[in-house]
Formats: sequence, structure tokens, C-alpha cells
Amino acid sequence: MSKGVKVIAHLERIRTILEEETGQVVSLACWAEAAGVDEKDLQRSLHFGWFCRDEILRSTRSLVLFLARNYRGLGIALEDLVQAGNMGVIIGAERFDHTRGCRFSTYVQYWIRKSMSRMVSRHARGIRVPYTLSSAINQIQKARKSLNYHNGKYPDDEEIAKFSGLSVAKIKSASKCLRVVGSINQKVGDCISAKYMELAPDLAIKSPEKTVMRQHLRSEIYELLNGLDVREKQVLMLRYGLRDHRPRSLEEIGRIFRVSKEWIRKIEKKALKKLRDLETCQSLSHYLNL
Repeated sequence: MSKGVKVIAHLERIRTILEEETGQVVSLACWAEAAGVDEKDLQRSLHFGWFCRDEILRSTRSLVLFLARNYRGLGIALEDLVQAGNMGVIIGAERFDHTRGCRFSTYVQYWIRKSMSRMVSRHARGIRVPYTLSSAINQIQKARKSLNYHNGKYPDDEEIAKFSGLSVAKIKSASKCLRVVGSINQKVGDCISAKYMELAPDLAIKSPEKTVMRQHLRSEIYELLNGLDVREKQVLMLRYGLRDHRPRSLEEIGRIFRVSKEWIRKIEKKALKKLRDLETCQSLSHYLNL
């Protein structure tokens, strides 16, 4: 089943790249040509992949629900946790290697938990906390609860460090994130009727000059990329997320084009070398302060 999921994931990556490059929905014929197969083989592969994906999600549904219960009460709806768990199942299926002697159900639990933990760390608090920091916060809270229960007193940072294995510096840093987050709709004070939201500057609004400059910069970058070979342009667009604002790793791009990451590294290096000539640097130097 995981083989079918890997097939459909690869085909969908190809389609996504084509749609990003053309800006329109890709026909089945173009999709098949890019995948190096005929249309009938593509349709068979798609149906097989979709069937495998549905079967894996169906067979792991009870496991996802069981693991989701461990994250209830943290401000995330059960439906959202299940959705995150399903994403973890798909990622696990794409990465699963049966030759390593690990059972699929055991392997996929890691990705289900990881996906749910990321969902909680991203949405359960008033501000977004990085996953690694959120994990440290959970360790600290568990350590404090356990030490307080067994010793009958509130533990200090050194005691928590010994119990959890975290450094004291990490504990101090993570503890700052445990403070209560205030609401922007809260009034500034008893004598002032204004709310924090009304007095806070809107940092998301950019000046018209910078907006225009960024548009010109984007146009000039695309003009420079058009001077590269097709494959060089594709690699840089994916590497730096110039289409969808999602930079990809060398390994991810290598999987898309079915080549090694070292080969992608060479293409990237060659393309950047072409762009680093003196004339190009001078033409873009006035954008450095953006």
C-alpha cells in the first residue's frame, strides 16, 4: 500500500510543478508527458495510488483517533487533530521502507504524533511557538508536576534540569513562553477606554514606495531567471520558493526530478554563478535596503 502512496505523491508533485510554471490547470496529456508515461498508464497509476491512500487512511483511522485523544483539552478540535494525524499517516507512508524490518503501524505512529504535536504547538497558544521550544515547554511542565507531586514543593530550574535532561539556559528560555498571553481587545486601563489593538501600530502595512520597489525587484529577478537554462530556472524557483514562497531542500528537488541531490546542487551552483556577474550585482544594488 505504501508503494501506491509513494507513486501518487510523486505524480502530484510533477503536476504541481507544471501548474506553477504554466499558471493553469495541466491536461492529462501534458501530465503524462512530464511523468514519462502514456495517458493510460498515468490513469492506472493514479487510480492505484488513490486506492492505496484511501485504504491506508481507512485502516489507520482507529489508531489516529486513539492518539488524538492524548491531545484533547489543549484548545484544538478533535476533527483538526484527526486531520493532522491523517497527514502524518500519508507522510509516514511516503517515507516507509519495509526493508528496514520495522512494522508500518509502529513506524507511522511517530509521524502521526509529530503531525499532531506540530498542530498543537502552532495553534493551541496565543502566539506561535517553534515545535522544538514547544516540546521543551511540555517537558518542563511534566517535570514540574512530577517533582511537585513527589517532593511536595515547587521545584527550581536546577531540579527540573536534572529531572528532564534539559539545560538550565533552555529551561529559562522556555519558561518565558509559559507566561499568559493578553488579549489585544483588553482595555489599556480603567481611566482609558481605548483597547491595545487600537493603539498598536499596524506593522503589516508597507509603504507604497516599498511595495512598488518590491514589484520592480520581482520583475527584474524573473527577467534574470529567463536568461538561464530551463532546468536551472526550475531548480532556483523551487530552491528559493519564488512561486509559492515555499523553499525546497536539495533532496526534495532531487526527488521531483528523479536525480541525486548532488546533481541538483551542481545545477544550483552553476545557475548562481551566472547570476553573480558584476553587471547583475550593480543593477540590483539599489534594492538592498528593502
